[in-house]
Amino acid sequence: MKYFYFFFLININICFSQILPPSVAVHHKLSSSDSDESFVIDFDNDDDCTSNCSSSFYGEVPWTTNLSTYSVSMWVKSGDTDPSEWRAFFNTHTPNSGGFQLDSDGNYRYRMLSTEGNATFGNNSLKTTWDHVAVVADGSVTRLYFNGALANTGNWVESDWNGIEIGRNRNSDRPGNYYLDEVRVWDVALSQANIQSWMHKPLSNSHPNYGDLQVYFQMNSSSISGNTLSDASGNNNNATLYNSSGINTSSSNVPVVDLISSYQTDVEGIWTSTGTSDSEASDGLSMVVGSALAEANFVVFGNNNDDTGTTSSSLSGISKRSKREWNCDEKGTVTADVKIDISNATGHSGSISAASNYTLLFKTCEFCTFSEVETGDSASGDIITFSSVAIQDGIYSIASADSNL
Repeated sequence: MKYFYFFFLININICFSQILPPSVAVHHKLSSSDSDESFVIDFDNDDDCTSNCSSSFYGEVPWTTNLSTYSVSMWVKSGDTDPSEWRAFFNTHTPNSGGFQLDSDGNYRYRMLSTEGNATFGNNSLKTTWDHVAVVADGSVTRLYFNGALANTGNWVESDWNGIEIGRNRNSDRPGNYYLDEVRVWDVALSQANIQSWMHKPLSNSHPNYGDLQVYFQMNSSSISGNTLSDASGNNNNATLYNSSGINTSSSNVPVVDLISSYQTDVEGIWTSTGTSDSEASDGLSMVVGSALAEANFVVFGNNNDDTGTTSSSLSGISKRSKREWNCDEKGTVTADVKIDISNATGHSGSISAASNYTLLFKTCEFCTFSEVETGDSASGDIITFSSVAIQDGIYSIASADSNL
């Protein structure tokens, strides 16, 4: 099976390269699916052009419907440490008499710039690392989210849309040097929880608002044919790519993974932008690293949504283990402290034992057998910490030598 998988991916790359314009920057990103490799697009435009930028690389979707209720989200990475003001990667209107654009404010911040109002995604939000940005308008209020956290709120909504472009600004005179992936446009205001739950995984028809999805640029191996970037929403809102020659190539790593289907509840990630802060928790499990991860190293993890407590274990010295299990998909090499909040993981409301009574279990597949990998190092409240765990692709659970789980 491994040999077949390797052969299949090689041939996907060969076939894909034969249908692309020679210099389009389309790069591999991690996917656990055997059927379709994933990529990102690099809009590697310079920071010099300020007029007659007709040769810049951009994509355009014909669009004639004004929207006052919408959600726009994507993964973005700047190719420059501090792009000049107005260098944009997404816009909804040409020229700047209407609509909005997502750009640089010239002061290390991603920004939403519109005729109705302006707001940034927070200080130092513009970085040369992958970050997730989302704009949600509900008809009266606009909210900006940065890596799933609320970054800004404005009591205004920009509803003027006459097109969708990626790679440049509304006036077509400030093309941007950015990488983009997982571009999604909806005609509904998504909740923050919804954005957080889906930012680290590809969309599927199990999404509660899948019927409201209008545009979806997934950047898979089947996404580009000639100069057309295909819309995966089913609405045929394809983008035409212009001026694709002369785009540079480089490697990219986006923390978006298609986990095992039964482990896609509360999907979270730890990657470069997480820094040394705790990751968000997937129903009890979080991770933290001692120094920021390199871009090529990250982990995406979710759980099996089993909140029914614990079950017995056949492992020697173990009384019970959590029925909740977590699937981790690692890229590169990640060593992290794994923290498990027992009350969140199992619903346990009693006392907690010494950390050494708890064991981190691991198995390589859904129906494989668990083995012991780490003993608890510290306890704080209901949280047990397993220090310096070399994360592997597979499934984790927590076990206890007594009944306090």
